[in-house]
Amino acid sequence: MDFRLLISWFAVLSLSLSAVYPQNSGTDDWEGVLETLLSDEELSQDALEELSLMYETMHEMPLNINTATREELMQLPFLTDRQIEDIHAYVYMHGPMQTLGELQLTGSLDYATRQLLRQFVYAGDIPEKREKLKLEDVLKYGRSELVARMDIPLYVRDGFRYHSQQELERYPNRAYMGCRLAHSIRYSFNWHNRIRFGITADEDAGEPFFGKNCAGYDFYSPYLYLKDLGALKEFALGNYKAQFGHGLLLGGGFSVGKSMALSQMGRQTQGLKPHSSTQEYGFLRGTGAAVGWGHTTFTLLAALTPMDATLKGDTLISSFKEDGYHRTGLEWSKKQNVTLHTFAANIRYSYRGLRFGMTALTESLSLPYKGRDSFSGVSADCSVNRARYAFTTELALLDSKPALIASQTFRFAGDWTLNMVLRHYSPGYMALHSNAMAEGGVQNETGLLTGFTHNNRKLKLSGYADLFMHPNPRYGASERSNGMDLRLEADWKPGRRDGFYATARFKSKQKDCKYTGQLEYCLTGRYRLRWTHACSNGAELRTQLFYVCYDFIAEPISNGYALTQSYSHSLFKERLDLNVTAAAFYTESYDSRVSVYESGLRYAYNFMSLYGKGGRLSMTVKYKMADGLQLNLKAGGTWYTDRDEISSSQQRIASNHKEDISVQFIAKF
Repeated sequence: MDFRLLISWFAVLSLSLSAVYPQNSGTDDWEGVLETLLSDEELSQDALEELSLMYETMHEMPLNINTATREELMQLPFLTDRQIEDIHAYVYMHGPMQTLGELQLTGSLDYATRQLLRQFVYAGDIPEKREKLKLEDVLKYGRSELVARMDIPLYVRDGFRYHSQQELERYPNRAYMGCRLAHSIRYSFNWHNRIRFGITADEDAGEPFFGKNCAGYDFYSPYLYLKDLGALKEFALGNYKAQFGHGLLLGGGFSVGKSMALSQMGRQTQGLKPHSSTQEYGFLRGTGAAVGWGHTTFTLLAALTPMDATLKGDTLISSFKEDGYHRTGLEWSKKQNVTLHTFAANIRYSYRGLRFGMTALTESLSLPYKGRDSFSGVSADCSVNRARYAFTTELALLDSKPALIASQTFRFAGDWTLNMVLRHYSPGYMALHSNAMAEGGVQNETGLLTGFTHNNRKLKLSGYADLFMHPNPRYGASERSNGMDLRLEADWKPGRRDGFYATARFKSKQKDCKYTGQLEYCLTGRYRLRWTHACSNGAELRTQLFYVCYDFIAEPISNGYALTQSYSHSLFKERLDLNVTAAAFYTESYDSRVSVYESGLRYAYNFMSLYGKGGRLSMTVKYKMADGLQLNLKAGGTWYTDRDEISSSQQRIASNHKEDISVQFIAKF
């Protein structure tokens, strides 16, 4: 791959597009803001979808900066505790903000943070009393949204090719039961975040549509969610999630990397929330309600949730299937073949930075899993949040097996913050809905993570050092093992037009080595440099360079490189948004693969895993046809120079390139 040719081509492209489209775009580019919030390579695809849903909802229903509570502002990860305190102090001392321009008078909010915050808040009046619930107001001021999407591959995988009857009789799972198209539909209604309901329907490529005894789409997620209706603090019906404490027993959030988990330590939203994404696992199906008196809230929930599982002899569960695919007869046989019964209760008390909570949980499976078909546990959590110090902890016992997580945060002068997180998850601890900071899951792990952050108007620094140990054997390590994870991140904005970002991560982790017959350390280093430039005509250029180094004893050192260039612009008075991205990559093995974030359609942000030798080119066009109507289109292609086919088994493509087109229609009314 000729990197010089790629750089030259993009330089010409950027200059020509800047000359052709001289219109100025607004400074508040929502898509750019969302990309900034989601561009963390540790995020999974499911976490990206969940986060984009949360941010989109908060963007559509912004908070009144003059009435927003601490808990509401804490949902925004880019706001520090000091910045939240400064906002409240300013409103208390000077009265309600008349415009968001007053944010610069709070002291600690830099320009970039103020621009981000504008996407989620507005300066409104302080009402004398809370707005009463009236049906006519709900129907008049509630917002509905309909989103339809279709993915069209311009290639054929082996699972969709013709297979003779004789071949299918011998190998019945070689052919997919459905067509090549993937499509989904979402409908949602929202009234001031207090009344929300909707349904999501999703169909993956290869899954039968109105066939194989399925009622249309393969997956449906209906939900109803009510909030702050008198004594009824929350009510959920249908598919929902629950989060209490740090999530050791019930962690209804999504798995994120240590960097984001560290910044959100002690800031998790407690309670219930609707499940409106296309994820086919990790949620509860039933009902839950929370009632409150003063500073105390009591939550009770019950659920009967179908799950996919791989069975052993039709009587035992060997593992849970979480990919959501039902394309072949074998995959279809695992569809919702297990049922999980869940009952839980939580009581929590919150007052001026103090929070105490207790949770009781009992669950039962329709078939045994690892010798057990029922699980019972309790947990206690507490947190103390002061101007210069914060402490949070949760202790859980599940069938007498303990799990503990505790964190301390020290805030020093000069916007320096120090975090320490201690965790201990016993080998026998196995909560089906746990979700907390971990290296390999909330089980069989002990670790100490120390991190720091430093924020000022131009430079933001953060980093951590995580030492962890697995006391019992785990996958890839036949005996007790340990490891270390180091990360350093810097974000420098010398002016309003340019931004520089750099991150370095080094991980050393023991695993089995067939050459020495014992555990050896596997070393992986990942490094990224990014330069962003805002052109005078409103366009934005983003250049990124990636390097990965993988080293394991008795194996050749594997290196991976990638160079990406993006160009984005809002045209025709911001009715048309254009984004073009190209990448060139060269990796010596799958272990040195490069993870590259790529902007996409709404709710479809993802990281591309690039390995081998080749390149990728993609273009996203978003056109606002009229008020409330938008058409989005994305086309992308990847080509390889080191292979003649892509993937394997039913997913094999008999070519060295693949292209996709995605179409999305959004209607708001």
